[in-house]
Amino acid sequence: MTIQIETSKSGVPTAKLQIGEKELYLHSKYDPVKEAVRNIGSLEGYGLNTVFILFGLGLGYNLYELSKYARENLIIILEPNEELYLYSKELEHIKPIIENENVISLAGNACVNIYEILKQNTSIENYNHFKLYTLPYYDKIYADFYSQLLSIIHSYNLELQVQVNAIEKLSSQISRNLAENLPYIIEGYSIISFKEIFKDCPAVIVSAGPSLEKNIDELKDVQDKAVIFAGVRTLKPLLDRGIIPHFLCNIDPQDITYELAKDHMDLSIPVISLVHGNHILVEEWKGKKIFITDDKLKNLVEYIFGERQDTIEVGGSVANSSTAIATYMGCNPLILVGQDLAFTDQKHHSDIASKVCEEDQKESSGDLLVEDIYGNRIPTSSQLYYYLNWFENYIKDHSNNTFIDATEGGAKIKGTKIMTLKDTIIKYCDQHINPKDKIKLIMESKGNNVYYKGIEKLKNVLKELRVIKKCSKSNLEWSLELKRYYEGKSREKFNKILYQLDRNDEAINKAVLANELLFYYKQPGLLQIAQEFEPKIIEKEENAYQRILEKNEKLYKLQYNAAVHFEKTIETLIEENEIKLLTAFIKIQS
Repeated sequence: MTIQIETSKSGVPTAKLQIGEKELYLHSKYDPVKEAVRNIGSLEGYGLNTVFILFGLGLGYNLYELSKYARENLIIILEPNEELYLYSKELEHIKPIIENENVISLAGNACVNIYEILKQNTSIENYNHFKLYTLPYYDKIYADFYSQLLSIIHSYNLELQVQVNAIEKLSSQISRNLAENLPYIIEGYSIISFKEIFKDCPAVIVSAGPSLEKNIDELKDVQDKAVIFAGVRTLKPLLDRGIIPHFLCNIDPQDITYELAKDHMDLSIPVISLVHGNHILVEEWKGKKIFITDDKLKNLVEYIFGERQDTIEVGGSVANSSTAIATYMGCNPLILVGQDLAFTDQKHHSDIASKVCEEDQKESSGDLLVEDIYGNRIPTSSQLYYYLNWFENYIKDHSNNTFIDATEGGAKIKGTKIMTLKDTIIKYCDQHINPKDKIKLIMESKGNNVYYKGIEKLKNVLKELRVIKKCSKSNLEWSLELKRYYEGKSREKFNKILYQLDRNDEAINKAVLANELLFYYKQPGLLQIAQEFEPKIIEKEENAYQRILEKNEKLYKLQYNAAVHFEKTIETLIEENEIKLLTAFIKIQS
């Protein structure tokens, strides 16, 4: 394939590809500029959350036309022909655009990194906001990559959909769990105490996929030779077989988590819980409690614990999270069991996995097809597909670790070694490592030197909540005033209002701990506001001003309502736990 630069009828350059006997023009041989105007079309309906993906830079006419209006949007250029890209990026009308910070270029083999680029530079606000422009003939010339590109955009959008659905469904429960768990976080253990304690020891992540019953019994022989992580669905089938896991992972915020494990609350094994894991399970669990946080709550949790915290890249499922936790603990290899990530035999879970009702046992055919470990196609759901993608990207990012898929069924997880559990045990679980002794040593050696300050810390968080409540209410009132003083009616009054808004915003932003406490509670409202008041690429000044006023009004109202809600929650929590915490502290010290 060769490229020739010719002069079009309008006098500007155009590009011709010579592929064998075929001659293909990437741009019009008559007027490439007018063609680009038609290609890009009107951008009036698009907002600043739209991500524009140009498959094919060519001589940059589409990019030039797009950049006239989409000055603040993320623009991703994919040019498979590196020679053409190197030529075009130096063109006078293109070079300044490509150098803009909102423009990301991938050329040649680097185009395969599009998923990573999307992951690093977009968020849930970009859900359903992807616009693809394809240069003429590129869908045929680069057919394989074009098909892959469409699949990547689709699957990534599905990932965002899962996150959006989780926010809409779970945010209220997550925020309640966080508040209810605060007393137990104060007396509990941080995951940082367990960093690298199982260096190069094998870990088994036991999941509840349809293939679990094929090999679960073989885990009887590895209880002292591997670190076993269980979720609430796999706890009962393990215990029924005399297999006691070393850790139970409490990741799901929903009450079904407790329902699935409520018959085993007296177990002495530690539970590893997200700080916003289901609060009923945390409260009722008789064993030790280990907590992990995410980056959204890091400052709050560090304040409660009184020490630095590491965040762990937990995924959407218990198995995702257990794998990340095991890696943090230094485990290697990481052995996946019951990790079908697909509807093997049209089942969602194993027949032996814990269930709480008939609806929980409902089978599904799945709405997607993926490759299984035998090279066949197998149905899965968008949610399971999201977990599968998480595994594959996590494995790619942790190439120094060995990941073994010993499920003996289900979807193929790229990057894993596919082995039977029996062969895996023979090869990797051949030495006694005594996990229980190592866990016991840490639990006994770690005191809780911040416990007695627990109530005072909760009271300080409460003070910050009241600052947010007061300032948000004030700013809500000032925002309503602002509407009356716009358009020069009183410039002095207008500037005074802006000054008051800025002062209150500064006070709100300083309340770091309370803001983190409110984070998940506000997420559904923030997402709705972001969608409703998304800035438009083309927008009149008066429309933009009105949009900003209405957006700020809703933001302050959301902030105020959240602060009021948690003020009552924390007040009740302090009142209920002052005696309880004091009694527990005396017990710990005795």
